[in-house]
Amino acid sequence: MKGLKYLITITDREYAEQYLEFFRKKGVERVYAQLCSGTATDATLDYFGLAKTKKIMFRALVHSEKVDALKQGLLSEMALGVAGGGIAVFISVDGIGGQTALKHLVGEKPLNNTEGTVMDANMSKLVLIVTIADKGYSEKVMEAARGAGASGGTVLKANGTGAEIAKFFGVSISEEKEMVYIVAKRTDRDAIMKAIMEKAGNTTDAHGIVYSLPVDSVAGVRSLENV
Repeated sequence: MKGLKYLITITDREYAEQYLEFFRKKGVERVYAQLCSGTATDATLDYFGLAKTKKIMFRALVHSEKVDALKQGLLSEMALGVAGGGIAVFISVDGIGGQTALKHLVGEKPLNNTEGTVMDANMSKLVLIVTIADKGYSEKVMEAARGAGASGGTVLKANGTGAEIAKFFGVSISEEKEMVYIVAKRTDRDAIMKAIMEKAGNTTDAHGIVYSLPVDSVAGVRSLENV
């Protein structure tokens, strides 16, 4: 959908109030928050004397013309990316279920329909790889992903919501699940997804399913910002 982006921001929980205030000042109408956790290995944490990181994920729909200002603000005002301060990704939105839903999510301001055509998924240089697996298998997912070149990820708790989804994916997701989000270069996508499916896919005890979404841009990870 022209003029609209899906923003996902992940940071430490201690900064939750500051981020909510930041989004309010920037005119982001609706922000949804969910607790999650980082995926650093126990060996890495032990080496640096760190505890398992507790994260929070913010999700919102934003006008495309706000993306540059939001990225700049996240980097300069919120120090996103400094000393592991967090990451933000912007994803093109394909459609919204009616004007009522649109106004609820982004406010009364009309979308800018004069922006260029949304980048084709095959041309985006970054992707968001999402894995849904049984509870307790997120480390197995990340182990497989790291072996194929992934640098890190974020874990969320999730529950399935019905038989149609279960039938479509060929696996029941009515019980508690874990979702793992990984931002990666498109050139690494196939290898990472293949590794996850081999070690934590639907035919394993993890019963994982994997899909990816094209990412327009990212802030907070220097190795990916200029891809």
